Amino acid sequence: MSGEQRPPYLLAIDAGTEAVKAGLFDLHGQRVAIGARSYPTYFPAPGWAEQDPADWWNSLVGAVQDCLRSVNITPDAIAGVSADATTCTLMPLDASGSPLGRALLWMDVRAAAQAQRIFASGDPALRYCLAGANAEWMPPKMLWLKENEPERYAATAALLELTDWIAYRLTGRLTLNLNTVTQRWFYYTPGGGWPLDFFAAIGLHDLIQKFPVDILPLGSVVGELSAEAARELGLRPGIPVAAGGGDAFVGLLGQGVTQPGDLGVVMGSSNVLSALSTEEMHFPGVFGSFPDAVIPGLNLVEGGQVSTGSILSWFKRNFGAGAAADAAARGVSVYQLLDEEAAQVPPGAEGLIALDYFQGNRTPHTDSAARGAIWGLSLQSGRAQVFRALMEGIAYGMEDILQTFRAHGFHVERIIASGGATHSPLFMQIYADVIGQPLLITREPEASLLGSAIVAAVGAGLYPDLTTAAQAMVAIDKEYAPDPQRHSEYAFYVRQYQDTYRQLRELMRKMNEKQNQKRG
Repeated sequence: MSGEQRPPYLLAIDAGTEAVKAGLFDLHGQRVAIGARSYPTYFPAPGWAEQDPADWWNSLVGAVQDCLRSVNITPDAIAGVSADATTCTLMPLDASGSPLGRALLWMDVRAAAQAQRIFASGDPALRYCLAGANAEWMPPKMLWLKENEPERYAATAALLELTDWIAYRLTGRLTLNLNTVTQRWFYYTPGGGWPLDFFAAIGLHDLIQKFPVDILPLGSVVGELSAEAARELGLRPGIPVAAGGGDAFVGLLGQGVTQPGDLGVVMGSSNVLSALSTEEMHFPGVFGSFPDAVIPGLNLVEGGQVSTGSILSWFKRNFGAGAAADAAARGVSVYQLLDEEAAQVPPGAEGLIALDYFQGNRTPHTDSAARGAIWGLSLQSGRAQVFRALMEGIAYGMEDILQTFRAHGFHVERIIASGGATHSPLFMQIYADVIGQPLLITREPEASLLGSAIVAAVGAGLYPDLTTAAQAMVAIDKEYAPDPQRHSEYAFYVRQYQDTYRQLRELMRKMNEKQNQKRG
């Protein structure tokens, strides 16, 4: 611990797709310690993804304990706690507060048919998603549950996001957070809250009965850390627990995105692109805008890619055995070796185009039936070409979203990125070259974790509001400037990427229907 770091400290919890992290931060945004534990994801069928809440809690306890053990501070020095998590990871609870089976993970798109029917309703509540209702979101998933697992649906007494479930386990209080219910549950503050007519029109008239009554904005206090949770975690009871939200959107705070004109990108298993606007706006190809979802009085505008880092993980897991052996022989990581090899391949990956829709497309198409593709393969294509093509395809996906923003007059002045992918200079340069704008990297790569520390600081009363806290706790560390020649060259490949989806869309739809029929 450096001499500049002084108590009080904030405990931040970030429950991601593959692991939960716990971090301690001081009031200047310097990370003091971190701990992490992984948990499994279950894939019972194509397009399905589930997690077990027992795995969540065991890993959370372990991550917090690992974090505390790694630094010499007393629990009394911790002034506040907050947690963020994946959005639309839904946990139905029974009347006693116990989980009803596994949670439906955010990337679960089993409800594609329900999403299509919901979108066909044409209800005004669909202003948030004018290109199509996303199967990841809460109403399609709950409609699927009602139609396919009616007993589980009927037994659901409380429906929580993963973020809210963590807050419940920490405090014993059932709440929902304004951040995720606005983005993923169709809550609309200017219209008075819940769209009851919409729920009734799509066959979920009784859904509102399953929602906790209290809906809390970011930074408000859920309650105090309970004695039971404190004992398990190794903390003192009574620490204020602040209401969190979705990982990528809490991550905006950890990137310092609190003003219109800034766009934040959280790069993890998926990519979430988010910006703030003074005006409410709705147009096809983006999600939103979501009023008051992050900063009171501002609208959140969102684009996203379902599969990004998870695709590179998929490649390493299934095709990286040789790379793992070579990396071990050299004493470097597998990703470092793959990056070095991909860096030797010119832009365009020698004619390969990769479509990053491995779990569907979130924006700009909002197509849950879309799937990944790689074309242009020849017998000269090796792991370096394919790995570079995957990175480039992910960057093309971001540019596709940004073009949609630009086409509707939404001007982005700064792009700020954070997350695990920012550790790869090659990947970040590819992004900058493809989009043609500088890419700023935050000092703290774990933006969601820092964002939760910012939320915890506000909940503890250490800063008056989220904007003030973010300005005090966030710093920019690096900048990747685009190369004009490479940007010009990449324009051709971006068009091929965009045309690939248009050419394959109908084939993907037919294949998805066939696989659904086989699953019966």
